[in-house]
Amino acid sequence: MTETPVRARAGASFIFPVSISIVVIVAVTGFGLVVARSTAYTIWDGQLLTQLAAVRVAPLVDLSLLVDRIFSPLFAAAIGLGSAALVFIVTRRWSTVLHFALLVALPWLGSEVIKVIVHRPRPDARLADTLVPNPDPYSYPSGHVCFAVGLGFAVFVLVARSRVRVIVAVLAVLLSLVTAVSRAYLGVHYPTDVVASLLYAAAAFTVVEALWRRFGDRARRNGYAL
Repeated sequence: MTETPVRARAGASFIFPVSISIVVIVAVTGFGLVVARSTAYTIWDGQLLTQLAAVRVAPLVDLSLLVDRIFSPLFAAAIGLGSAALVFIVTRRWSTVLHFALLVALPWLGSEVIKVIVHRPRPDARLADTLVPNPDPYSYPSGHVCFAVGLGFAVFVLVARSRVRVIVAVLAVLLSLVTAVSRAYLGVHYPTDVVASLLYAAAAFTVVEALWRRFGDRARRNGYAL
């Protein structure tokens, strides 16, 4: 008698967040297609970048350049692999390593797919004061931001039942926001790029985590080695 309601609640807890997140991902992609082809919106977005450039100060520029370097594709891949190795050393469970790796990698890789679909040129094609020469040509969304969101909240998922979960959650949010602001501060992404990146990355992360909880946990309960 109680099994059906439990299954219904479990199904709802899976379908609702996944559905909402997919809608967000589709909306972010559609919005990107619109702004990438809107001259008026690009001008407005560029004006915001110009205002940010006018208030640059050396310490914040240095911090932003550090974030740019750390979360560049090559370094990000190394950080992801190193973090996965550390997870295995601590937990000795391949399932946990796989869970962690998917949470970090899939939102990041998905952002690269959307970037190719949207095809929005970088603002440095229009602005003369970018501080990062020759980044990849497409701007929407930011791979740096998506990686930071995935990494920070993947760590949070690992410690969600520990005493440090609140501290890790705060640090994950700060890491995501600092990375987002730094991308616009350096002039390599429009403000709308980084806002869209935060929305997309949160939605993609939610989908991956919901799928893992639904199918990864079920596979382990049924005796499959993960």
